[in-house]
Amino acid sequence: MRRYDRRLVSTITLFEIYKLSLEREGRETAEIRILRIGTEFEVVPVDDSIAVRGAQLKHAMKLQKNEDMPMADSLIAATCALSKSVCITDSPHFDGIPYVRCKWI
Repeated sequence: MRRYDRRLVSTITLFEIYKLSLEREGRETAEIRILRIGTEFEVVPVDDSIAVRGAQLKHAMKLQKNEDMPMADSLIAATCALSKSVCITDSPHFDGIPYVRCKWI
């Protein structure tokens, strides 16, 4: 990932990583993981423009694919769309979202 000029992470992604780490590996690992991410990525908070764009993307996916994309994924996608960043993901929810470029892991 070092080849990208800007490395961004949504606060929603931090929530998801912390939650999963906490459940699977405990508080200490979750804390270390979040601290590490905070030093290597610029954290992007959810603001009103991301919230609105996330709702628009969620609605578009419902119309196009009859898929109810999770709110967290719609906010992460909106962050990528508005910042014109590549979304690095393994989630199928990001497939085909308008204006979101993905790199699959």
